[in-house]
Amino acid sequence: MSAFDKRLISNPYVEAANLCQFVGPRQSDLYPLTRIGSAGIFAAVKTPIGTYAVVRGVPRTFDQAITPTAPGEPIDVSLAREQHFAYCSALEAAGLRLIRILSDDRLPDCVFVEDTAVVAGEKVVIAAMAPESRRGETAAVERRLGDFMNIDRIEPPATLDGGDVLRIGERIFVGISERTNRHAAEQLRSILGPDGYEVIEVGVRDVLHLKSACTHVGDDLILWRPGYLEEDVFKAYRKIVVPEDEPHAANCVSVNGRVLIPAGAPQTRAMLREHGCTLIEIEISESRKAAGLLTCSSIIL
Repeated sequence: MSAFDKRLISNPYVEAANLCQFVGPRQSDLYPLTRIGSAGIFAAVKTPIGTYAVVRGVPRTFDQAITPTAPGEPIDVSLAREQHFAYCSALEAAGLRLIRILSDDRLPDCVFVEDTAVVAGEKVVIAAMAPESRRGETAAVERRLGDFMNIDRIEPPATLDGGDVLRIGERIFVGISERTNRHAAEQLRSILGPDGYEVIEVGVRDVLHLKSACTHVGDDLILWRPGYLEEDVFKAYRKIVVPEDEPHAANCVSVNGRVLIPAGAPQTRAMLREHGCTLIEIEISESRKAAGLLTCSSIIL
């Protein structure tokens, strides 16, 4: 058992049985060689690894979440909860233990927990979100993770959404967007630079977050929507170019030999399979109405 696990389980303020819920095979059974069905084929892409996933419930007020463009149909909160349950089950199927945080009806967007914090090693950097309606979301996350991880904070005038931060190994790409500014990138560099991380700023245009247009699959392979990010910054990476009619597919959760992808992206699904990826498809129609994508609803530790 790692020092991280011991702190998590032995902390006097946290009951591990309530904190973590685990279903499915152990991480060591999934990674690095992952069977695809019963065919005996092994995944060609070495995905990131993880042990825990922080998730937060869907509030009853989710139909009041921020929607950058008015959805054709209102958010169905009941359906959103069903889809979130399936999402959490998929994370467990990928070998992750869930750290659950209760929803808060005063915070309609709180299910999008990724935006509240950035995790690198055993350090958590609490975000400073630009929308005033979302600023209360960080408190519960800080309380939970502060029990067993080191806490730092982004301070004004910086603003930061976790959806603008993509970590690939020791590189941390920070999208400069409507939600995240250069002050935040500078603070992340000061906080994480001493730990050996390189913080790289990336211009973002015409999408909400960096991860709306790029996520890491594994090794040097990324999903990519051309035209929305500074391409030169990612010239060292192989790209699966996502078709324009499948924009939501640029955002995946890749961990422990599994790649979670959104439903309704058959071309991207086929390209990922060509790279030997083991896929789990998730329907997130209700989250998408609030500009939410797959990574938005978890923080992987």
